[in-house]
Amino acid sequence: MATASQPSRRRLSRLLLVALGTVAAGCGGPSDDEQIESAVKRVMASASVKDQCETAVSERYVREVYVTLARCRGVAAPAQGDKARVFATRVDGDRASTGVTVTSARGARATGRVALVRVDSTWKVDQLGIDFLRSVFATLPKEGETAQERRILGCVAEATRGLPAAEVRRIGNLVVGQRLTRAALPAAVVRCIRRGASRPGT
Repeated sequence: MATASQPSRRRLSRLLLVALGTVAAGCGGPSDDEQIESAVKRVMASASVKDQCETAVSERYVREVYVTLARCRGVAAPAQGDKARVFATRVDGDRASTGVTVTSARGARATGRVALVRVDSTWKVDQLGIDFLRSVFATLPKEGETAQERRILGCVAEATRGLPAAEVRRIGNLVVGQRLTRAALPAAVVRCIRRGASRPGT
């Protein structure tokens, strides 16, 4: 009787191990791709200031865009109906990049890459890609509410097209961080604003 039951016990043991392995796999945390997608969407399309200043962004991102965490908390703007789609994620150790397309409530669409860094076990947005920032500048005219605003933004988009990468990043960070002043803009962009402001809107 004892020898006959041993195969059954072994079979039950194997089944139990398989079952436990399945449960353990199901209880695991989100994958890198899932975490990265979540972080990017929380930065691009979240109404939470905490997402945009702490949980979904790195310290470098806060420093480059807002200078200080306190300022980020004070000026970070909740997304107004924006939607983000993440694609083509690449992971290399504790660094990653992913493509993102952000569509604003007005229908303007910007596409490019975003860099991320793993902090402890959490992925955070570290930098906006130059291609993404250039795409944002190119879509500016669609964001104007009046003909005059669209004209000014169209001129700004044209003036920024030929800027070097470092200048694109500098201005992009100033815009996102709401630190942009006329003195910080290239002369060509200032001329666009002055011309547009001097012409009556329609």
